[in-house]
Amino acid sequence: MDKKIKITGTGFLTLDIILNGSKSTPPKLHAGGSFGNVLTILSYLGFETYPIARLADNIVSDLLINDIKFWNVNTSLIFKEEKGSTPIIIHRILKDKLGKPKHKFEFRNPINGNWLPSYRPFLSKRIKNIESQIPNSNIYYFDRVSRSSIDLAKQAKENGAIIYFEPSSYNTSKQFAECIEVADIIKYSSDRIKNYRELFPKSNAILEIETDGSKGIKYRFKSDLWKELNPYLIENTVDTAGAGDWCSSGIIKIISKNGILINQTSSQIEEALNYGQALGAINCLFDGARGVMYHLKQKELEYLVEKLLNENFDDNVSFNFDKLENKYTYLDVENIFNSI
Repeated sequence: MDKKIKITGTGFLTLDIILNGSKSTPPKLHAGGSFGNVLTILSYLGFETYPIARLADNIVSDLLINDIKFWNVNTSLIFKEEKGSTPIIIHRILKDKLGKPKHKFEFRNPINGNWLPSYRPFLSKRIKNIESQIPNSNIYYFDRVSRSSIDLAKQAKENGAIIYFEPSSYNTSKQFAECIEVADIIKYSSDRIKNYRELFPKSNAILEIETDGSKGIKYRFKSDLWKELNPYLIENTVDTAGAGDWCSSGIIKIISKNGILINQTSSQIEEALNYGQALGAINCLFDGARGVMYHLKQKELEYLVEKLLNENFDDNVSFNFDKLENKYTYLDVENIFNSI
């Protein structure tokens, strides 16, 4: 990319503690949350990303920020403060009775049973204080409904950004309606919002996307008519967490290079959706919502995506590439739980 495309946004930014059930495998401490994952993935893919967030002033935030800094995410708009909160999610990678991978998210401290820290949005009253620091962006991404996320979206839209809204659930609030109204792209998972198409028979945005895991994607573009795309399925998957975040990142990458959204063609939109699905499928071969980033360089990943899109991907591929050393231990995890 000659001139880097800028992405701003706000939403769910967490520290994921990833455990795969084997004491011989060290735990992984990665930044997470859909918003956190998408902006970090996009930085890995070559974009300039600027997350806007309010975190706690503690070791958990330091670990999270250190991780995304490694991937060249710009952290100048992440603020640590006494009344902030840094969510923690325990991400357990398991297997079902048939030996197939599944995952479980836990939200309680395993040491004392207390709820782990939860999400707190950036305060809308503070937006004016940081306006001069927020770059004009090509894409604004958000995944949580709040006054600040809406105000930031409206501001970004006035400056020419495409607004990408990925709700984690549906509600009848006025703020949710505002999110729908400001969005150019709405993407949701069918297991999170089961009746979106019944709730909204008429289109709300230029592009609306429903993901359905191994069943693929449904979308409507400049129309009320839904179309279907088949998934990209790979054998020997390890962990399906994060596939949707990779899908969003791939969609953003392709759409942003194709210019003004309303002027794009259905074939360009399907190119973006297929690319996103392929990224998500390949990440399922690794532990964690962004696991592939810690094993493959971007060009190596792009090579595999091209093979998958061209239907000549080897399901039995082995990875001989250098992987990043994991420096954390179970004692580090225990210390985190004891510190909160």
